[in-house]
Amino acid sequence: MPKNISKELENAILTLTQKEKDRHLLRLIAKNQLLREQMQFTLLEDESDLGWRREELVDLMGQMFDKPYSYIGILLKDIRMVSAKITWHRRVTKDKYGEVDLALTLLEKALSNHQNQIAKTHKKADSLRTYLVRKALAVIKYINALHEDFRIDFVSRMDKVLWQLHTFETKYLATLLKLPKSLD
Repeated sequence: MPKNISKELENAILTLTQKEKDRHLLRLIAKNQLLREQMQFTLLEDESDLGWRREELVDLMGQMFDKPYSYIGILLKDIRMVSAKITWHRRVTKDKYGEVDLALTLLEKALSNHQNQIAKTHKKADSLRTYLVRKALAVIKYINALHEDFRIDFVSRMDKVLWQLHTFETKYLATLLKLPKSLD
C-alpha cells in the first residue's frame, strides 16, 4: 500500500464492503484523467488500438509541421505541445517503443521542415535550438533504455537527426551539450 496512508486508515479501508470500495474507486477514477485513460486502454482496447493511437499522433504532427510557420514562438509552442502528447501517450499505454518512434518523428519533421526558423538569429530561435538538442539527448536515453533488438530500428534515423544537429545552426549547442555524433 502507499506510504502516505496510515496503518489505521489502511485497515479501515480494507474493512469496507465491496460496494463501498467500488463506489470510492469510481469516484477517484473520475477525478484522475491519467488513471481514467489508462483503465480505458487496459480494459477496453487492444494492440490494434495502440497502432491507431500512434497514427493519430503522426497525423497531428503532419498537420502541424508540414506547413510553414511565420513565428518561431508558435512553432516552439506546438513542438512542446506535441512532445507533451507523446509523453502522455507513453504514460497511458506504457508504449516505450512508440514514444521513441514518435519523438524521433517529431525531431525529423522539425529539422527537415523548419530549417529557416531554426537558422534565425532571435531569442526564440535560441530556445528552439536548445529544445531540439535537449530533446535529441532525451531520445537517445529512450533508445538506450529499449531492448537491443528494438534499438536497431532507430539507429539510422537517429544518426540522421544527430548529423543534422551537428551540421546546422544547432552545431554549437550540440557540441556544448555533448550530443554524440552517432549512436554507435
